[in-house]
Amino acid sequence: MVRRLAAVEGPGRLVVRPTPAGRVSDLALDILTATGRSPAALLTDRITTPDAWLQAAAQLTADQTRHLVIDRAHRLPDAALELLAELGRRAQATVWLIWPTTENDTYVPAPLRAFRDAGYRFNAIDFPAFMRELPPPPRVLTAGLRADTTTPWAEGTNPALPMQDFPVFLAHCREKLPGKTFTAVRAVYDREVHLTDQWLTRRGLTGHHNTADSTRHTRALAARLTFYLRDHRIGPAPDQAHALARLRGVQTALFFRGYLLRWQYETLGADTSTRLLSQLTPRVCDKLRTAATIEDAAATALSVHLSHGPTGLGLITCGNTAPDGSTIHLPVTGSPYAGEESRYLRVPWRWRTHPHATIEVTALQVLHLESDDPVRLPEHAAPLVAAHLAYRRHQGATDTDPLFIHPEHPGSKSPEPGLREAVLRTCYRIHLNPAWLHRSHCRHGDETAHDAAAAGWMHLRGLDLTALSDDIRSRL
Repeated sequence: MVRRLAAVEGPGRLVVRPTPAGRVSDLALDILTATGRSPAALLTDRITTPDAWLQAAAQLTADQTRHLVIDRAHRLPDAALELLAELGRRAQATVWLIWPTTENDTYVPAPLRAFRDAGYRFNAIDFPAFMRELPPPPRVLTAGLRADTTTPWAEGTNPALPMQDFPVFLAHCREKLPGKTFTAVRAVYDREVHLTDQWLTRRGLTGHHNTADSTRHTRALAARLTFYLRDHRIGPAPDQAHALARLRGVQTALFFRGYLLRWQYETLGADTSTRLLSQLTPRVCDKLRTAATIEDAAATALSVHLSHGPTGLGLITCGNTAPDGSTIHLPVTGSPYAGEESRYLRVPWRWRTHPHATIEVTALQVLHLESDDPVRLPEHAAPLVAAHLAYRRHQGATDTDPLFIHPEHPGSKSPEPGLREAVLRTCYRIHLNPAWLHRSHCRHGDETAHDAAAAGWMHLRGLDLTALSDDIRSRL
């Protein structure tokens, strides 16, 4: 029977075997464990029973679970049946209770019949009938392994590319790489120049930008460039060779538009090309889902993706978050161009007397969040944010309510101090040591108003954007 139940589980289906003689609170933990959470982490976090049921409903919603199968349901108390019925309603899932026999209604308790008569998708069914109603999903035979089409290198992945700067990058590639490998690198490089040139044209930089430049204009362009590189081009690159070739192409396109994107890789240590890639890998996301609560996993995923602490996450609203967690529209802190009307960051008025309010605004401005582009999370990280959004929705949050809240004083205090400790704790659990979260005694600094300028995705990768002088621009 256990093997048959295991065969039933699959996409959209979850099988739970409750702890024998367990309490009602244990059932919620059993459901969370079945979704992939670590039992040890659940015991360490000591979440309350109502919150555990809300997290279970949110995780089922984010996973799009449509069938929840509860084995040995006849051993559960009546209070557990009521909570399961409410869980199915919240998650919009059908709850299947494996019962010894259902041939006669006398074997089915009265509360179960009442829920069924009230319209809940709540079914008590014996195992033979259950296998007829919900047969195992068809087995999918996996095809043979195929080479990654996004990695066209001739002799395999990750060829050792030269580290020379972008003006002489291709020349050194031609000298040191085999012919077919150089052709592949050249194709990636040329495509990146073309895509970046198109992106700059859409941003209003047509031809040579010979007009008088301003610091604010360069900062606005750097803001949009951060989103472009982090979420679309360099961050999600399949390997370090692609990341380096794409970076050199982006640098070339920017140079002919009057901007110098410098990469000071000497400060990054060994394996500098790997530092360009996103640290939010599928393995890290799997660890976050297992070891952290729904809120902590979402906050840590955003912090790792942005390469910055959780400062400013309290200003993100539920309405600015995509239901599937794929994109987040961050608050606008200012006008992208000096000639346009300035836009100001709206901070909850109750926060203005809070000591962290100034740090919130300062760090957001340093992070260059004035871009209208949404933050696009990797495909494997989106479910973490989607689960937390579903959790907030089950709490009754509307579109205007914040995505992250202070646990004791929602709406009146910034959640940043609590989120920061949660991210630190989560990173420690999954053995991740991000430099931007080191404590104040660390020589690398701390995330305060004093050193907030040395933070963010670009800075952690040794990248900075500088406008060329008018004399150099005139010669391009």
